[in-house]
Amino acid sequence: MADEKPRRTTVADVARLAGVSAMTVSNVLNAPHRVAAPTVRTVRAAIQELGYIPNHAARALSSGRSQVIGLPMSFEDDLVDDENPGLGGFLHSLLGGLVKAAAVSGYGVHVVETPADSAAEIVLYEKLIAARQVDAIVVLETMPHDERIEFLSRRRFPFVAFGRTGPEHRQCWVDVDNESSMAGVAAHLRSTGRERAVYLATDSPLPWVHQRRDGFIREFPSTVDRSFGSLEAVAAYVEELDPPDVFVADNDAFAVVAMRTLQRRGIAVGQDVAVTGFNDFPFASMLDTPLTTARIPLRDIAAFLFDRALREISGDPDEPGRLVTAPLVIRASA
Repeated sequence: MADEKPRRTTVADVARLAGVSAMTVSNVLNAPHRVAAPTVRTVRAAIQELGYIPNHAARALSSGRSQVIGLPMSFEDDLVDDENPGLGGFLHSLLGGLVKAAAVSGYGVHVVETPADSAAEIVLYEKLIAARQVDAIVVLETMPHDERIEFLSRRRFPFVAFGRTGPEHRQCWVDVDNESSMAGVAAHLRSTGRERAVYLATDSPLPWVHQRRDGFIREFPSTVDRSFGSLEAVAAYVEELDPPDVFVADNDAFAVVAMRTLQRRGIAVGQDVAVTGFNDFPFASMLDTPLTTARIPLRDIAAFLFDRALREISGDPDEPGRLVTAPLVIRASA
């Protein structure tokens, strides 16, 4: 007699173990934002204990959805490029968090490489929408008057933005609170007695560059502010400058270059001159003099992005965007 195949775990099994209705389990899988947080935790624990795997094909057929969100992103080989130091590694880390957040609700993430300009990226969006490959699109690095947001808004297609949208559009975004986070860096430095600061800014129109600068200078108005388009330019500037009390960089790559340049000059970082960064990339804690920097909580941001994407897919009313603070991690460099 042939062995019987083991019975597939069902939604009813999960509901029975969790002590809830099958509809509640379905809501946890498809729209967890509509369910109380303790119930979500209970149902997810039951799903994990039973090893329940949602039938994506059946769910897609019954709902008319793909159970996938789209993530167009750039695939730079280098962790650091001249215009946006460290951005490639940052976005790849965000991808990992988004995949994990989506998987909990039985969703997948469809990653596609973004073209070189926004017009070509919009053509890509059109293809994704026409083929019904995704239920929503995650838009990265939004700009004021962003053509991609304009397009998706006209099409009334669900999207969520990492970066703020204009006031005329739905506020379906999550962003780092760059101003208050960098103001926190300034407050820490002033509390340690630093009075002369040089701010090393990225030469870029991206909003976060200006938000971070504004936040720091608001709290440290005597700051000397300089912008750079490359790591080499940062090194050349620090090499020739009479050192201030502190170099404050708007990204960790600039901060590390400043530290290495100071050390070549025989200047003790953290003692003679403080240095701070922003992002807390993995190498920041592994330097000979570990870097003081603001840590962007990528896991939280990814979870918030996915949660808001589900709200947009469900057609929920618009809500304010969400700012996420990057807490300061104090290490030996400051």
